[in-house]
Amino acid sequence: MNKLIIGLDGYDSNFSGCTTHFTLFFLHYLKNSLKQFRLIGDPLLVRLNPNIPFKTRGNASVSVMLEGNLSYEDVLRAADEASMIYSFEKKGTIAVAMLDYVSDEKKRRVLSDFYRKSVTDFVPHKLAEEIAEEVGVAVEGYKSLVGALASIGYAFSGDDSTFELLAYRDPRNMGERSVDREYVARELLAYESLFNNVGKKKNRLIAIPRGPDPVLIGIRGIDKRDLLKAFAKISPHMEKSSSWCVFRSNQHTDPHAVPRKIGELRVYRMGVIEGVVVGKPVIKKGGHAFLRIKDASGDIEVAFYKETNPMNVVASKLISGDVLRVLGGAVDGKGDEAMIFEAEKLWVLRAFDLEVKLNPKCPKCGARMESAGKEKGFKCPKCGYRFRGKLEKETIFLKRELPSGPISPLEGRLRHIVKPPELDGRPLPRVNFTVTEEPACFF
Repeated sequence: MNKLIIGLDGYDSNFSGCTTHFTLFFLHYLKNSLKQFRLIGDPLLVRLNPNIPFKTRGNASVSVMLEGNLSYEDVLRAADEASMIYSFEKKGTIAVAMLDYVSDEKKRRVLSDFYRKSVTDFVPHKLAEEIAEEVGVAVEGYKSLVGALASIGYAFSGDDSTFELLAYRDPRNMGERSVDREYVARELLAYESLFNNVGKKKNRLIAIPRGPDPVLIGIRGIDKRDLLKAFAKISPHMEKSSSWCVFRSNQHTDPHAVPRKIGELRVYRMGVIEGVVVGKPVIKKGGHAFLRIKDASGDIEVAFYKETNPMNVVASKLISGDVLRVLGGAVDGKGDEAMIFEAEKLWVLRAFDLEVKLNPKCPKCGARMESAGKEKGFKCPKCGYRFRGKLEKETIFLKRELPSGPISPLEGRLRHIVKPPELDGRPLPRVNFTVTEEPACFF
């Protein structure tokens, strides 16, 4: 009996296809054609660097561990055949390795380091090919190799994880999803371990996608048992799903929160930077806020787009000298900017009191005076007293009430990898390839 770890990526399509859905389709096909394997542990759903422009639509790859009388050739051939049935073409990338072979310490480290680089930086395709050869991974279809290999590497990382239960529509169901949204929203909010499923402002059901993809619902949480309980309760209040599975994932764990100096940033590199605000924020049409921060190694313009509300609102109130920490990623700049840093999360580490100059008080009645005109001194609006000489303005310092953070976009606007505020400080389960709990999948 062999233990295989299989990474898949690139099975998204414009016709209602996605890699997670294909994974269950592939496992179903493998089961019907070979019937000689079992799924070990939770399938892994791995989100990659969101700033890479040539990513797949969902920017996600999947890995699964199987045990059975399976060879590399069996798995690669079945993936090709399943892909032809699924999307009428050979599509995507599958990477296969013997678990015993790749699980020695050196190869685990190579693969987990590769995973972390794929979440935080630009990865040349050639590097993925070299690592696949170095650690002995068999590959079919090289286009999405970075994602397929990264999903294998995540299994060995020991990093934080969350869970997502993904349920898929019956292919015969078209158009708007049939869901009792009020009931489902209320039920999902009843579990403390579930998060980012319902927008708290308008009780909008974020867990239900709006596009043409095959997902019926995606429920996020940190307790697998609560996910299954919630799904059992809400299932009678939705259209029937054709398949479903609980995936363990790096979603919403801040896997890209690598401390960086501003001078270390490169286009597509993710991380956390700290710096001092230089000058005033620039507010552009729609509410986008841009400001420049610097540290000892350099400076960069940081973009807080309107979609990051309330971050953009806080950014618009910052002043020169304020000290910030920002999580995000560098992208190609526009105009004179070689690159800009797109913010995903904000901390205000120090906000200086606001210096305000006030007109002097009237020496007769104590009211605040006002200007009598250029070089005409001051006049009192209350008693009419005029003073043509020179009076010093009064300086006061106003304390600015700004949240210290972390400040994140509202539910539904968070990027897949960004940790929401409700998970800050909470212990998260860690991915561990040696712990093979029973998977929760129906395919």
